[in-house]
Amino acid sequence: MVSIIFLIIKMIRISLSESERAELKRLRLERNTNIGERAYYVLLSDAGKSAPEIAEQLNRNIITIRQWLNRYLTDGSNGLKTKKASGRPARKAPAIELHLKELLDKSPQEYGYQESGWQINLLRDWFQKQGIIAGERTMAKLLKKYGYVYKRFSKTIPENAPSPAEKKAKVNEIVGLIKQKIPEDIEILFADESHFSNQPYVSRGWFKCGEKKQ
Repeated sequence: MVSIIFLIIKMIRISLSESERAELKRLRLERNTNIGERAYYVLLSDAGKSAPEIAEQLNRNIITIRQWLNRYLTDGSNGLKTKKASGRPARKAPAIELHLKELLDKSPQEYGYQESGWQINLLRDWFQKQGIIAGERTMAKLLKKYGYVYKRFSKTIPENAPSPAEKKAKVNEIVGLIKQKIPEDIEILFADESHFSNQPYVSRGWFKCGEKKQ
């Protein structure tokens, strides 16, 4: 006995209003996503083309054409947008955000680091010690999200800082002590220049936009 199965596929017909047609023509010009081509499917259907004819004309899979035509019938222009995959909710970001502001409000030196300003590698190191592996891009994204920027400290002279003359005198004192310990018949060759500066190196750190730290 032979069973015969008839598969009936419902014909998709779309009839647009003037405003809907104008909106789809505008979307047709979209170049950064696939929504422009999907809008074209709908416009061709409105022009009287069937789904198989559209698939043949554009060399696309018939299933793909029917999918987007049906989504337009169900959700309008919003149905032509690519839906984001649901996936698992992010777990790291909330845990990082919980501690990030507290860290940035304080100096890294309060947490045992030598630097004066927070660097991404320092922040990642601190979180790693808490058992949280934070990627560099994730960290930078969160910092920018909360309005932090990476910039230099403002220069300032501490109250107990020695004057340039005192610094020069101390350098000369150290050089004199070295000369006393080196015999005169030893020749010293330098592979690179030695440079002493009265201006300290100004490091960078992540600060709130518009905030100045010294």
